[in-house]
Amino acid sequence: MKTQYLKISPICPQAERIRLVVETLKAGGLVVLPTETVYGIGFDPDSPVARDKITRVKSQRDNKPYSWNLPDIDWLDNFNIRQDCLQRLKLIGNLLPGPITFIMCDHNGNKLGFRIPANSICRKIIQKFSKPIYLPSANPSNLRPACSAQEAMDMLWGEVDMIVDGGPSQMCLPSAVVDLTQSQVQLLRSGPPFVTAEILRRINRW
Repeated sequence: MKTQYLKISPICPQAERIRLVVETLKAGGLVVLPTETVYGIGFDPDSPVARDKITRVKSQRDNKPYSWNLPDIDWLDNFNIRQDCLQRLKLIGNLLPGPITFIMCDHNGNKLGFRIPANSICRKIIQKFSKPIYLPSANPSNLRPACSAQEAMDMLWGEVDMIVDGGPSQMCLPSAVVDLTQSQVQLLRSGPPFVTAEILRRINRW
């Protein structure tokens, strides 16, 4: 597979380059994108072509579900989320966008993971794409996630359609994971230390 390298300014993302990324996603491409935690591999959840490609890259994922990545909390309105979960979301609501993946339940009983990245490039791409994307970490399953475009290139060149260079990740740690589906809110995975400490403080006061 031919991989395209594209540098985008994190301060003022170039509209034309954002458009090129969106076109690649719409064509079923895998696009490595920066976030504030680690780099991820973005793709269209509705594309069978993209799903086949990501299965080859993340071959040892063991059928773990992917999280929906949104540019804004209002996009949750499209997922028919249970009211009790939305109520618990207020616990971490003002920490978003940020390095937190939160799990909620819809009215059909399905558990869904969501993430609202704080990275401006990533959010602008999702907004322009006009629907949520999946964004698992940028690495084959047996390696640690990439924290820069160069690390992503070292691992994934020839395996993805595009690598977007938006500068190094600020935190270089995966997001915290918070389960909001039960009355007892749980931190399932620690994230960046200051976020983890704040989440635990709020859980203990919930």
